[in-house]
Amino acid sequence: MTAGLRQSLALAATLVVAVTTLALVPVASQAAPASPRTPAFAAEAPELGTGSTGEAVKVLQRALEVRPVTGYFGPVTRIAVERLQVASGLEPTGVVGAETWAVLGRGVAREAARADESFGDKQVDGRYCPAVDFTYGDGMGAGRNHMGFDLLGTRGTPIYAVDSGRVTRSGYQGNGALILDITDGKGSMWFYGHFDKIYFSEGDRVKAGQLIGTMGDTGSPGAVHLHIELRPRGWSGSAQDAEPIIRRLCA
Repeated sequence: MTAGLRQSLALAATLVVAVTTLALVPVASQAAPASPRTPAFAAEAPELGTGSTGEAVKVLQRALEVRPVTGYFGPVTRIAVERLQVASGLEPTGVVGAETWAVLGRGVAREAARADESFGDKQVDGRYCPAVDFTYGDGMGAGRNHMGFDLLGTRGTPIYAVDSGRVTRSGYQGNGALILDITDGKGSMWFYGHFDKIYFSEGDRVKAGQLIGTMGDTGSPGAVHLHIELRPRGWSGSAQDAEPIIRRLCA
């Protein structure tokens, strides 16, 4: 074998080794990006953002040390969420989805999932049953000036909006009852009374089925219940018996 032939064979072997080595080392631009699976516990938690209300928001606020803990996702809570997202390398959307719950941890996410009661679960033709875990009480005409229908339950029972609309009253009445009026675009109004807590203020928009507060006994000490009235023309008109509608929605 001549010296020239030996040099040619040696060069060819070197090229083969180099090509093989390159094939085993991925080029940075071709390597698949890391995409860790979102933990199941994070995927089960509710998505929260500006305007969200309820117990899941309180869980979030406590985890982020937002004070006061109101159960309403407003600007202060959004800022706290965005700061956490930036610190964790996430896009600062201000919306709490699965990735953000994963950062907050298993315990927080699961507590939020258990507490998620942002919408009711019984719905008929776009309307929702206003409560769960209750018994029926007095109806229209039971006692002097009783223009509504009573649902009896325990303190803290979630209360949901029957119909969508705008909050036209929110706060305490003269008798001490914590109340909400929700009026739709045609002037038909649902009145909800004796809350323990409410989550909306006058002027807020509310969707049908949205959590609006919790049952209590304000204005009726010792008698925890929801008093609900339907007034098709608002307070300017007479009340309509709400019992048939409520029984149909909650059946």
